[in-house]
Amino acid sequence: MLGKIERLLENKLISVGVIAVLTLTVYSNSFTAPFTLDDYGSIVNNYAIRNPLDLSAIWHFYSNRFILYFTLSVNYFIHGTNVIGYHITNVVIHIFNGALFFLILHRLLGLEYFSKRLCGRYRSLISLLCALVFISHPVQVNAVTYLVQRTAALAASFYLLSILFFIQYRIQNKARYFIATMLFTLLAMFTKENTITIPFMLTVLEIIFFMKDPKTSWVKRGVMLFLLFLTIPVIPGTNLVLHGYSQSDPGVNFKASTSMDRFHYFYTELNVLMVYIKLLLLPDRLNFDYSNDFPMSYTLWDHYSYISLMILGILFIIGLYNIKRNKLAALGILWFFITISVESSFISIKDVYFEHRLYLPLAGFILCIAGFLLGERKQKGKKYLFQKPILFFLSVSLVMILQNSIITLQRNFIFSDGIRLWSDVVSKAPNSDRAHSILGGNYLDSYENNPSANKGHLALAEAELKKAIQLNGSNDTALCNLAKVYLLKNEYAQCIDEAKKANRIQPSIYAYNNMGMAYRKMGRTDDAIQAFLSGLNIDKKSTFLLENLGDVYFDIKDFENARYYYNEYLKNTRYPSENVKEKLSKIESQVSKTQ
Repeated sequence: MLGKIERLLENKLISVGVIAVLTLTVYSNSFTAPFTLDDYGSIVNNYAIRNPLDLSAIWHFYSNRFILYFTLSVNYFIHGTNVIGYHITNVVIHIFNGALFFLILHRLLGLEYFSKRLCGRYRSLISLLCALVFISHPVQVNAVTYLVQRTAALAASFYLLSILFFIQYRIQNKARYFIATMLFTLLAMFTKENTITIPFMLTVLEIIFFMKDPKTSWVKRGVMLFLLFLTIPVIPGTNLVLHGYSQSDPGVNFKASTSMDRFHYFYTELNVLMVYIKLLLLPDRLNFDYSNDFPMSYTLWDHYSYISLMILGILFIIGLYNIKRNKLAALGILWFFITISVESSFISIKDVYFEHRLYLPLAGFILCIAGFLLGERKQKGKKYLFQKPILFFLSVSLVMILQNSIITLQRNFIFSDGIRLWSDVVSKAPNSDRAHSILGGNYLDSYENNPSANKGHLALAEAELKKAIQLNGSNDTALCNLAKVYLLKNEYAQCIDEAKKANRIQPSIYAYNNMGMAYRKMGRTDDAIQAFLSGLNIDKKSTFLLENLGDVYFDIKDFENARYYYNEYLKNTRYPSENVKEKLSKIESQVSKTQ
């Protein structure tokens, strides 16, 4: 039976088809999940991606992730702010990565080392099962359904392509495959910074599988690895030499938007890694965003970080120990540590925990499990750990795929609604001011979209925003949204007070808009105009500020200024409101009468 399945799967298109069908099934309820968190700054409100042909704007927004933002720019050009197009692209990338992981493992298991082993005999079946675990695992939801984290999945695409073509080069020794390896390595490095580890990963592959290749001299191997490692300066050099812009701290290479002490970050990451491993084994209590609610370790002894260090050290040693004894397991362990190293080591990043960082390390975890379940042993005459290893592996894989698929569908259901998603986050990270702030913002949006149907949401928004401010008085987003709550409650003095507090922390077009609207409601027209103009000094293309300024001038019959701001509004929107069109028409009619 298994032999027949293996022969059937020799047609790789069947395996790719199965991968695609399962991916579409488990992500079938994800296509309407709304924008959230960094999606707004990177997509919705990002002028740099408005035109995919304006490569300079994309480059200067985030040069180290130029490829990512170019793809988002293409999406924006086609779909605007319709989330479905972005989701389709992300799911296609995920399918592609599942197929790449299948092909990589299929190539590895086809090497001479595996030719007389169980892994080699059933390489198509094993490769397919591993790929299905990869694409169905619920930790991948953060990199697929959370739209801007396409960066993790797309970087993984180029990373996996580099590995695939490197293996192909080492098998066939054709220069075009090495050129492709170099090309995809460079593309990866302009997609996400963690791909700086590609040369290290390819070196590990060389050591584990190709060191005994008699056709490769040490000189040739040295030149090959030297060329690969020449790509490492690309990421820091983008800023230093090519004068590109990065959201990372410009004064410190690989230190992203935080002043957190590197050792504090490292001690905390030891515990984060243990949580990651637990989630890969048993995906329970997955959390989209811990923000500042994950316990920080300021010494190695805080929160038992030293125990995590010992466990991780033992796992790493097991990986090294098995380089000759169980190559697949060794590759899996080293793959995991290498691909997670940039985001979970000494390079301090603002958020210590995010599940999308596991997108590529998950592949290493799967290789490790497969290696230990199917690897040969030389103990007490027992060749394998289990009597029928391939059947046991098949059973374990199918159980994992079924479990993963159910949880992934459930996670996508949670992601498909902003209130549902952030309520889930708040329940798991109750001390995260960001979680309470964004949940409050979602309640506020819900109320504005349908006040009669969601009357209670305004009070819920106020409660969540006040909780966020209680946890962090410097949360300017919560203060700004609280100002909007007071505006909707007709409490204009409080609205202005909260908006001013927000602006003292971080001047914002939204805070100035709330302030301007409150002044306008109070009849203080000059103050309203000044607030809106102050907002335009921050963002001259803000459509709601331009429209509101036009409305104020229209109300006081200053038709010249009203027409100017309405026309500016029309220049900067894809979906002009009927209100503006009507008022412009009235202005033109009024002007023609006076001429």
